[in-house]
Amino acid sequence: MTEPRLIDVYELPIASNICNQDLREVISLPKVSMAHVTMQKGNVSLWHRHSKMTEIYFVLDGEGILYFGDRALQAGNWSYIVLPPNTPHKLRNIGESDLEHLVFAIPPFDSNDVELLEDSLKETIPEKFSYDKPPITALDGALIYELISKDERERLDVALALGFLPQGRKAVPHYHKISEELYYVTNGIGKVKVGEHEFEVKKGSVIYVPINQVHDLENGSNSEELSILCISSPSYTEGDFILDK
Repeated sequence: MTEPRLIDVYELPIASNICNQDLREVISLPKVSMAHVTMQKGNVSLWHRHSKMTEIYFVLDGEGILYFGDRALQAGNWSYIVLPPNTPHKLRNIGESDLEHLVFAIPPFDSNDVELLEDSLKETIPEKFSYDKPPITALDGALIYELISKDERERLDVALALGFLPQGRKAVPHYHKISEELYYVTNGIGKVKVGEHEFEVKKGSVIYVPINQVHDLENGSNSEELSILCISSPSYTEGDFILDK
């Protein structure tokens, strides 16, 4: 892809899947794909694993328990987990409403790399999720949590961060020569400018940012933060942050 794109995940068609969930295939880049999943109350996915794909689950709304290996994680808003290949896992909606989450697959999702397993998992007390490091200030001025460790970024060649832009603020215009990016708006409203294109964004908006395209982000609210997941592929490096002159 060479042109910027705006995608509204809620307008995408639902793809068939073995877990009988509302799954929307959002976008696929050479190294990573993104899917949006809505699980109804009481729903649980099948116990399975992948031999090649690393998956990252990021919870948008709702409450669930993510089982992986012999462990479990309390999965609430904005919790996430990185699941290496050959890690058995499943997700259960334990809330009173829908559970929405994103699934990133690295390399991009391959239906042939899904192995269903006999579900003999014993119930275990889930761990409580917490961000273990404070946010840092990114070069564009946003506060961010890096969701993938340095070792994982080097191994997967993909970076994932959750960023926050305060009310009325605008990020510094810049571009990348190596990494293409995806922005997923998790909360708030704003504007994203990519080259000559300007997009109004809200929760559920996805923006594709090609390489060599100057882009910036503006919070359009005077009362709440704009929060965005940023995926860069190949993995982002500070040397590939180039200010627009």
